[in-house]
Amino acid sequence: MKVVIIEDQIQLRKSLIHQIVEADLGFQVVGEADSVSKGIGVIIQKQPDIVFFDIEIIEGSSFQILDALPKINFKTVFATAHGHFAIKAIKYSAFDFLLKPFRNEELIETLQKLKKEFGQKENYDEKFQLLFNELKGKENKKIAISSLDEIKYVLVNDIIRIEADRSYCEIFLADGTKMTSSKSMKHYELLLPSTNFIKVHRSHIINMNYVDAIIKSNGGFVKLKNQDEIPLSRRKKEEFLTILEQKIME
Repeated sequence: MKVVIIEDQIQLRKSLIHQIVEADLGFQVVGEADSVSKGIGVIIQKQPDIVFFDIEIIEGSSFQILDALPKINFKTVFATAHGHFAIKAIKYSAFDFLLKPFRNEELIETLQKLKKEFGQKENYDEKFQLLFNELKGKENKKIAISSLDEIKYVLVNDIIRIEADRSYCEIFLADGTKMTSSKSMKHYELLLPSTNFIKVHRSHIINMNYVDAIIKSNGGFVKLKNQDEIPLSRRKKEEFLTILEQKIME
């Protein structure tokens, strides 16, 4: 989930960024600003999921930013030392209101609520796309890969492997390109056909069509046709060998 922070005090802004990163709940701070004009610009450019607003900032107030935007398609969290703005924040459909100085526990609680809110939507989207793929057939179909800057559609069969990177994923394609997706490993585990894609390790999903060899040394590795070597967990080994045998017999 992409986060933008609008705060005119640099130390408070850096502190909030640090707290969000340290929380490790799947949020990525993609932009920051200290004024009304810069705030409008960064929100339009970055298209965040969540914006943390201080209310009194350079050039005016954050309410001016909200009034100037053509569409508000993100969750708003107000963090301010001025409690009398609470009612006005509510009128602007604030998701939450943090009164400075707030404790780290209060921020974590807000982040957890946000994660739950977005998680419900993501689960619905995943289930819908999963059902759609089942109805249409998954072979040679395209799936959407969401990065921070774009949504790209790629053929399922062009995906060699997926590697988890905290709450994000690196996706390796047959043409040698690598994409960073803002979706979790669980998203692709549900989305991709289990007949071809198997999670061989807690951080790795591979396309069985690209398996080249099994390396027994160092605990076991799967060598792919692009020469990547992926660790094979003991728990997944039996399932992997069963699916591989089926692929060979096809």
